[in-house]
Amino acid sequence: MSLEEVIKQDIFKLLQCVSIKFHIPLNKLLERYIPNIEYYEKPKRIRTDYGREENYKIPKNYTCMARCWGGKQTVKYIVKDKKWVYGTRCKIHKFGTTNYCLTHLKQVRKKGIPDHGDFDKPVPHNHYLKYKKKIENKFSIYENT
Repeated sequence: MSLEEVIKQDIFKLLQCVSIKFHIPLNKLLERYIPNIEYYEKPKRIRTDYGREENYKIPKNYTCMARCWGGKQTVKYIVKDKKWVYGTRCKIHKFGTTNYCLTHLKQVRKKGIPDHGDFDKPVPHNHYLKYKKKIENKFSIYENT
């Protein structure tokens, strides 16, 4: 039994009771109060994706000088310059007149340098070497030292 049939049946029983109690002809009540039920599907809301846009891009000379670890995909060899790039430069703005953001400034005050070093200087640890060797083996890159 569909929902429409259940609703009509309930209304019919109610109208029968009203007809008997108040002596109103059932035909008139049925003509007037039995609804013509129509179903419609609610349209689905289409969500639009406007993408993620940066509100403001900080110029390079105002960003932190620290190197950030961005995963193994951030170890790259630039063939044109024959130079290795390890990690990414921190994207947060500098704090005051220092060269670092607040996070990296705390590391500098505690250890003397940020955990992964400055972006324009050599890496202070061997963490990136395992990824460098994988790239060297995959593309047969050998440095002349």
